[in-house]
Parts: sequence; C-alpha cells; structure tokens
Amino acid sequence: MLTPAQVTSDPALFARHFLKIRDKQKELVRLRWNRAQQHFHANRTGRDLVLKARQLGFSTYIQGEMYRRTVTATRTTITLAHDTDTTQKLRRMADRFHEYCKFGDIQPARKYANASLTTYPEFDSTATIATAGNVNTGRGDTYTDFHGSEVAFWPDAERIVAGAMQGGSPDVILESTPNGAQGHFYNLCTEALTGDSVWTLHFYPWWWDDAYRIELEDGQTIRYSKEERKLADAHDLDAAQILWRREKKRELKDLFPQEYPEDPLTCFLTSGKSYFGDVSHVYTAAKAPRYNAEHRYRAGLDFAQTTDYTVLIVIDHTENRMVDMLRINRQSWGAMRREIQRVSKKWGNVPVLAEGNSIGSVNVEELARANVPITAFTTTNASKADIMADLKDALIEGGLKLQDSPALRHEMNNFVSKQLPSGVWRLAADGDGHDDTVIALALANQPGGWLSIG
Repeated sequence: MLTPAQVTSDPALFARHFLKIRDKQKELVRLRWNRAQQHFHANRTGRDLVLKARQLGFSTYIQGEMYRRTVTATRTTITLAHDTDTTQKLRRMADRFHEYCKFGDIQPARKYANASLTTYPEFDSTATIATAGNVNTGRGDTYTDFHGSEVAFWPDAERIVAGAMQGGSPDVILESTPNGAQGHFYNLCTEALTGDSVWTLHFYPWWWDDAYRIELEDGQTIRYSKEERKLADAHDLDAAQILWRREKKRELKDLFPQEYPEDPLTCFLTSGKSYFGDVSHVYTAAKAPRYNAEHRYRAGLDFAQTTDYTVLIVIDHTENRMVDMLRINRQSWGAMRREIQRVSKKWGNVPVLAEGNSIGSVNVEELARANVPITAFTTTNASKADIMADLKDALIEGGLKLQDSPALRHEMNNFVSKQLPSGVWRLAADGDGHDDTVIALALANQPGGWLSIG
C-alpha cells in the first residue's frame, strides 16, 4: 500500500488518488492527466506561457498542482482569472479538490475559506483566487505560485502581472487562448517565439485533445485538400480529425484559427486585413548567403530600445532578396550602434537608410561619426505611405524574396491600413503590436538617392 509521503511527493499520483473533477460529461471522476497536461508538466520551467486551443485542461492541471503544493508545503499561491464567472468556476474546482482529498479519514485542515482566500494552517499556506479586474489585484504579498488564466483577455495585463510578481520570484504560469494581435500576452508570446525572452512558450494546438474528431461511417472516405494533406502529414492527423476540423471551420469560419489554433502566429487574428495581402510565397530567401562584392546592397534601420525593437534589414538589390536581419532591444544605445556597425561592415559597409524621427536622429549622427554610410529618413503619413506602397509592389509584382523569420512574417501579416476619425489613413501594426521589421524592410527596399528623402 502506498504511504502518504509517496503519494504527496508524486504530482501525477497525487492527482489520481486525491483529486476529483467534473469531466466534459459532468461526471465526477478522478483527475488523470491527459496528454497535454503530462507534456506541460514535464517541460515547465517556472516562467511559462501556455498558448492553447480551447478546453485542453490546463486550468484544471494548474489548480490541482497548486492545491497539492499548499497542503503539502508552505506556499502562498494566487490565481487571477479574466472574469467573475471563471473566478467562481476555479473556486468551485478548488473546493471540490479539498472535499475529496482524504487519505483514509484524514483531510487537510482549512481555517479560512471565503470568496477569495483559503488558508491551510498545517503548513501556514494561503491560496488566493480572484478576478484580474484592476491593476492593484495581487499586490501586497509575496507569492510562491502564480496562475494567470486567460491572460489575453485581461485589462492592463502588464501592470497586473508585474504587481503579482513584484514581491519575489514565484513559479508563474500564464495561460490563454488567443485574443487578437494585441496586448501583453500577445507581446510575451511573440517575444518568446524569437528567443529573446525569459519566458518559455508552450503551444498546444487543437489536436492535443484526442476527443476532437468525428468518426467516419463504415465505408466512408474523404478526399483531402492540399492544405489538409499538408497538415495531416506534418502532425500525423487521421481522417476523423480532418473531418472534425472541416465541420468546426464551417461553424466558426474566420474565428477558427483563434479558437482552435494550428500555429502560434496565425492564431493571433488581426482586426483588419493585412495591408500586404497574402505574401506567404515570398519567404524563400536563403538564410545565410555570403557577401558578393559585385552586388549592390542596401539596408533599412528602425530604432527602438525597450518594448519595441531596433531592427536592421539588408537587401541584395542585385538579386532582389533579403540577406540579413538584426533585431535587438533592451540594450544600451552604444551597444546597439556597435551591432549595427558590425552588420554594415559584414555587407561591404552597406549604405543604411534609417528612420530619423525622435531618438533616431541622435543615433544617426553617432553612426555617421563612426563612419557608417547612413542617411536619415523623416517619417510622415505621406512618406510612410510611399515606402510601403513601394514595398508592396516589390513583393507582389517585383519578385522580392524574404528570409523566413517568425517575427517578420507575423508583423507583415499584422500590418494594416486604418482610417482614423479625422479621415486620415494610418499604416501601422494592428492593435499595439510591433511593426519594426516592416519599417526596416520598407527602408531597405528603397533603391538609393536617399539624400533627397526626408
């Protein structure tokens, strides 16, 4: 017979023996981790982002683990949900865990159990479950574990997350379905995709749920489209899963990629159509070409330091293809200028056209003093429209080829044209997303004669 120590020290075993949940059929069953839950548990790092399809069971897994920790060790946990209904649902889940958590007749002691706070006196543990409704939620304590549920739907998520983490270094899991190409969760995910982040992104598309399938009738067959065949081959999907996908896409239409994502970029739907349209065919340029002294190169540069990125893109105008991209942030201006100098020299002291507004003007002057051949470009609505029109023509009609970068691909998809209340049309990233790579690419695409620009 297993001892209490053996069970409580093994998270999966603890869940099976002590925790009960309501399954999708509303039956009361023991919590046995599904495939996605097992995978995440084996790969979590302590700073984890979970981007997921609907109803894969991550809130259940996280709440079960947080309950186990509070009743077996001294912990101060906090869970923040995006709305009151979800907060109450998570609270009921925690209460159910406690109700059935018994080793024989022994049950962990609870002292307080009100609408948001529960205490476990044996280990002096506390568990808070609340709604992320204002920027002060979660402030004022030092937490060991932090679960953010549906973070993409939080108001002012950046400040709420920072407030809950300010007292120390908790074990943090922020999980959500996508909610458009905007917001703090979106920014964290896109940064993690590029590898420039302390967060680890875990992406779980819809096929992690084995229930998402429609079984074929006896003798029934289906003919795959090219898209379906590519998806099935890439992820080992069978006909029943493809049939489910067809029916769900028919039901949700354009919202399908957001509710049941298939890759971590296109699931962040934009609210408007991309300015460039479908240019998926252009990402065929070689990743690491060599410099050719007989070729003509041009570079575009967009400056930023903290939340946005400094981006330098180099185009080989002789072969009409992108050859390099530098994308950096959170460094000193001096360090970033040295990186720009390095890339410029790598491509034969390539001439650089740089966005010269605001912080750009000072950096342009400093780079010129360092003998980088650089020219400032003044960005206005009119000048931006001109270079973007040139870039669009180069991609659609001119045969320009780009290197396949997740950041560049996503920013191109997320770059939209919107009419402001004043009647002026604005070209920029949808929501509060990034467009640094698009700006740098458009500047690099300019052929020359830069002294007359800006």
